[in-house]
Amino acid sequence: MTTPGIVPNSWEVEGRRLAPLLDGVDAVVIAGNDPAAAASAAIGVARMQGQRRRVAVADLVGEAPAIEALLTGDDPHGIADSFLYGVSLNKIARPMREADNVFLMPSGTEPVDHEGVYANERWRRLAAGFHQVGALLIVVARPSVPGFAQLCAHLGSLMPVGDTTFPMPGGVPLIAPPAAPPPPAEPTTTPTSNTARRAREAAQQDETGRRSKLLAVVLVLGAIAIAVGAMWPQILTRLPAPIAALLERPPADTAALVVPPTPMDTTPVRDTAVAVSTATPAGGATTRGDSAVATAAREPLTVDNPADSTVAARFAVYFATANTRAAAMPDARVRALEAVALSPVLDGTERWFRVTVGASASRPEAEALLSKLRAEKLIGAGSIVSVPFALRLESKVTAPMVKARLDALATRGILGYALRQSDGSATIYTGAFESPAQATALADSLRVVGVAPVLAYRTGRAF
Repeated sequence: MTTPGIVPNSWEVEGRRLAPLLDGVDAVVIAGNDPAAAASAAIGVARMQGQRRRVAVADLVGEAPAIEALLTGDDPHGIADSFLYGVSLNKIARPMREADNVFLMPSGTEPVDHEGVYANERWRRLAAGFHQVGALLIVVARPSVPGFAQLCAHLGSLMPVGDTTFPMPGGVPLIAPPAAPPPPAEPTTTPTSNTARRAREAAQQDETGRRSKLLAVVLVLGAIAIAVGAMWPQILTRLPAPIAALLERPPADTAALVVPPTPMDTTPVRDTAVAVSTATPAGGATTRGDSAVATAAREPLTVDNPADSTVAARFAVYFATANTRAAAMPDARVRALEAVALSPVLDGTERWFRVTVGASASRPEAEALLSKLRAEKLIGAGSIVSVPFALRLESKVTAPMVKARLDALATRGILGYALRQSDGSATIYTGAFESPAQATALADSLRVVGVAPVLAYRTGRAF
């Protein structure tokens, strides 16, 4: 949809017309020497694709007017803040006006048109996440920026727009470029002579021929790229093992998110808050560098209540991820929501802090919570995740004592939450995890500060 009274420009109209070409695409770079044309075409594509699936448009041009005009809210953060400072992509993604299924990721508070952002390996992981959930990632970029070729390779396809007199990245499938907007109609004049008329007709025929040849080349390249993509698994099986290992893409993220949490760069991030408390507890705190303490504290985790797996409150709303506990810590409005969990999880060699909200035994109930959070503008994109496991801190807590117990944990730096059980009592948990292995890091930290956690399927309803 388009806001009433606003007439889309010719490039947005062209983007809408060509949107079906992206039906089988999960990630694409839209670029041209005219960034305004590229951004408008991207908006047109997003509007049409957003009618059947979720779409995210990332601004790597830098405050592109076509994107800025459609942003909701006044949060200044964007791609730069995510890549440089750890702000979650889910937090910066904002619904586009008049298109609830389209999310815009602005450039942010610092420049993004440089190689550090364009060539970042994170784009490959994001593209894999979008492929996993059937969503579409559109990145609007400048072809003149160093790292543009790597960006296109990470995302896997390129749609050139407008003036395309720039080097095309090798090996990247091209999607047919939009035709240039028609020029204003020329005033009707009487031909000065038959010779002039024939000259104009010949020039038009030459231009039409050149465009037809270019379109044919683009279509052939696209067909080849599609065929190679379809046969790629078979091709890999016939290659020598070392070469196949180099060419094979890394596996997609396992969390089915609209914008999956991913590392910001390839440099391991030092954990600033391995101990649950930010203050030194009476028993002494540990850091990532204190490997002796962490190793001594580690004990195998086993699920205490396996029989409850079928009734677990496994569904939650994914809220945000950051690379430090301080950056991930939700503000007071979010902490007031139901079953807010802050969970340290490992991604390769890096530790991340994930925030989820809610605990539901049914997916529809979790989806209702997500809709409510969006309506109240507490979350931008968000998604539903399955996190059935948690660390149980206490059970059989009477209702009047719940707040006091949670406050006591908070003074020790532990973010706990309570779930009401069938007998009216409450069980207090911390963290929310997809697997028992994910809970190990938090369990170690709790033991260091004198808390004995129990791994369990979380049960009950939000308190």
